Amino acid sequence: MLYARKPQMPEPLFERWLLGFGLKLQEKIFPWPGSAHSFEELEKIGESAEICFLSPVFDSISKFGYKTKFGKDELRKGIANWKKFHHSQKLFALGGIEAENIAEAMELGFDGAAVLGAVWHSSDPVGAWEEIFNRCQPQICFPLST
Repeated sequence: MLYARKPQMPEPLFERWLLGFGLKLQEKIFPWPGSAHSFEELEKIGESAEICFLSPVFDSISKFGYKTKFGKDELRKGIANWKKFHHSQKLFALGGIEAENIAEAMELGFDGAAVLGAVWHSSDPVGAWEEIFNRCQPQICFPLST
């Protein structure tokens, strides 16, 4: 699955934007689901999003100076509490995800993780992705693979 973030684009325009991609790819692109920067914001998303993102879990790689405000215990407890009331939704870690910490994100209780800066800012993006993939068990880190 590929999630496209177009927050200012109304749904009909998003659908027209998708027409620019081949039919095979169109079927795999979905509007970006709910995104939050605190557990309070996460609660406001409601049940409409199948996947929610919480960020930044670690200090951002792609946004210079964008630091996490979460402690490990806060994340562990907050995720466990959130999951008590949101059984049908998945919670993905976003922000600062790289090979060295992706397993830690899963151990904190996230259902998956989004990887951006560790790949984009690498001199070897393919190698960076392969290292991230190899550092975690695919059924844990990539539960929604198609």
